[in-house]
Amino acid sequence: MNKFDLHFHSTYSDGKLSVPELAEVIKREKLQFCSLTDHNTVDGIRELETSLSGSGIKVITGVELTAKYGVNETHIVAYDFDIDKAAEILKERNELVRCQKIEEMKKAIYLSRKAGLQITGGLTPLDNQPATLTTALDICANRFNQEIFLKKYGKELTPEDVYFEYQAPGKACAVERSGVSVEWLVEKFKLVAKDLIIAHSFVSVSVVTKPFDEVGINDLLRLGITGVEVYHNKTSDEQISLLKKIVNEHGLYYTGGSDFHGRETDTTIGQYGDNRAIPDFCLSNYSSK
Repeated sequence: MNKFDLHFHSTYSDGKLSVPELAEVIKREKLQFCSLTDHNTVDGIRELETSLSGSGIKVITGVELTAKYGVNETHIVAYDFDIDKAAEILKERNELVRCQKIEEMKKAIYLSRKAGLQITGGLTPLDNQPATLTTALDICANRFNQEIFLKKYGKELTPEDVYFEYQAPGKACAVERSGVSVEWLVEKFKLVAKDLIIAHSFVSVSVVTKPFDEVGINDLLRLGITGVEVYHNKTSDEQISLLKKIVNEHGLYYTGGSDFHGRETDTTIGQYGDNRAIPDFCLSNYSSK
C-alpha cells in the first residue's frame, strides 16, 4: 500500500524536528508523497528535497497559511507552487502582520494598564505568537496581577483565562487581532499555487477562534478555495464523512495529513490516527490513485 502525508511541520515553524530528522522519519515510513507545510514559511522545502534526494519520494511544495475570516481565523494550505514566488508573497504577508502586531501590542498594553493590570516595560510582539497571547503571558507572570485575580476570581488566572475575562470580543482589553484575510491570501496565491485547501476544517486553530461548520466551509469555498483536508488526527469519522460529501458535491480536491509536530504524543507521519494510514488524496497535479 502506498503511503503519503501532506501536512507536517519542522523547526522552521513550530515543529520539534529539523528537516533532516523529518526526512529520516519519512524514509523510514516509506512515503510515496509528502509535503512540508510549515506555518507561513517555505524556508524548509528545498532542504527537504535535498534530504530526500535519490529516495524516490516526491515532495509536493506546501505551506500552511494563517488567515482571518471576519472575527474568526482559519488555516489554508497552499500546494504545488514555485518556491521563490511563494516566498515573495509570504515576505509581503509577514511584513504586513509584523506592522499590525506592533499596533496591536500598543493597544493591548494600553487597555491592560487601563484595566489596572501591570505590564512589563518594553514588551514587544513575537513573530510566532499573537500579541494578545504575549500580553496575557506577561500578565500571568506578574505577582501583582495574580493577587488581583485571587481577590476577584478566587484563583490565579492562566493566559487562556485572561483572554476570556479581559481580551475576548466585548471585554475591556479586546483588540482586533493582526493578520491578513482569506480573501487577500486567495488573491495572491491563486496566481502561483495549483491548490488551496482548507486545513482541519472542524478544528479550532486556537483558543480564541471557533471551528468552522458546513456553512462556514461553503462560504470559504466561494472565495476560491479549491479543496478541503479530509483526513486529520482531530477530525472524527462523522466529520470525515461530511467532508467527503462536500468534496463530491462540489467536485473538490482533498488531502490528508498527520499534522505531525515531532512530539512524542503526535500521530505518526503517514497516519491520521492510531494505525490509520491516510487512504487517499487528490490534488490538481498529484493523486494517490
